[in-house]
Amino acid sequence: MEYDIINLAAFLYESLRNFYHSPLMLAIKILAGLYLAILVADIILLLILRDVPHHLRVGRKGMDLPLVSKNKMKRRWEKVKSRLESGSPSQFKVAIIEADKIAEEILGGIGYKGANMKEKLEQVDVAHLDDHLESLKGAHKIRNQVVYETDFVIDQRMAAAVIGVYENFLKYLEFLD
Repeated sequence: MEYDIINLAAFLYESLRNFYHSPLMLAIKILAGLYLAILVADIILLLILRDVPHHLRVGRKGMDLPLVSKNKMKRRWEKVKSRLESGSPSQFKVAIIEADKIAEEILGGIGYKGANMKEKLEQVDVAHLDDHLESLKGAHKIRNQVVYETDFVIDQRMAAAVIGVYENFLKYLEFLD
């Protein structure tokens, strides 16, 4: 009797092993793998269609920040900083205008509507940008003086302070390190 149970167990084990390594089981494994791959792709597409990346960005920062690579932003910012280091008052003015343009693009990307930076800044709630809102308004006011007042004189110290305001804004939103 004991011998029959051992033979039965060995027979069942060998049968299952042969079935597991059979061509039929290989076909089942391949079909299950394909089904799993299609299922994962469908889940990813559904997450994208439901705009999960947008909700993650809003949940993380409280607002939808535009997708800009840090390297690209760093290169643009390095151009602004290099103009500041040139020592030329005209380059200081260009640096301020470029920095203001970058900030305006980011505010537009976040979702603030307006024809210009002033209109976008008027829509920003104080709680959204903490202390940066008033300093941005002041920096934009200096930018307007640079653009509209032909006799406006700016030195490197003032230009560095204005550029610093924009740099702090970009660091606050984690576009710069």
